[in-house]
Amino acid sequence: MRKQLTDQQVEVFRERLLRVAEKLFAKHGVSGVSMRQIAQALGYSQTAAYRYFANKDEILVAMRAAALDRFCGHLEAAFDPARDARKNARAVGQAFLDFALKHPDTYRLIFFTDNLEEAIAPQFSATMTRFRATMTTYVQALVDAGHIEGDVRTLGESFFSAAHGIVMMHMSGLLRTIRERDNLHLASMRLIASGAGMSDVQQTSPKKPVRIVANARALRKT
Repeated sequence: MRKQLTDQQVEVFRERLLRVAEKLFAKHGVSGVSMRQIAQALGYSQTAAYRYFANKDEILVAMRAAALDRFCGHLEAAFDPARDARKNARAVGQAFLDFALKHPDTYRLIFFTDNLEEAIAPQFSATMTRFRATMTTYVQALVDAGHIEGDVRTLGESFFSAAHGIVMMHMSGLLRTIRERDNLHLASMRLIASGAGMSDVQQTSPKKPVRIVANARALRKT
């Protein structure tokens, strides 16, 4: 008779299977990996893999949800409620870029496959709720502090969309260096924030406007 596994043992095995599958998918693509290959990489029979997941699609969804949770955790760790809202915004933005740079395969897995919300929300609604919160928490802090004004969700999605587009440009080679990526990110974030009423000028000269140069270098005062 097969020994009944504890919930903890099941969870440990599932996490291990997902990590192995993520590496295989990154190397061979989703269509290039079978349940048999995943099981073999784990040192188990294909039958064993089916004890934990019904099919490869179920593995893919669980894997994307786990990867998204890791991404959310990275952004959440960058946010400190006791810190100035503008510093938090910069820290969260940098954490976004850092995650994509350090874990490009994971980032692609999360965002470069089929519709994220449609795939994950039915089974992992808490993960999607958490993800939405990472896009708005630091923005809400900016609004509450009076630095910007507007609809928090719209602003959060605007910041996220700009950052995501920049990451994709960097991954595709259109932005060849990290410095180019970071300069464009800085300029884009400031453009959106400026449109929402934020001024980056120091307190000693509060009424002087700022101009963003076309090549995305540092902001210069006009």
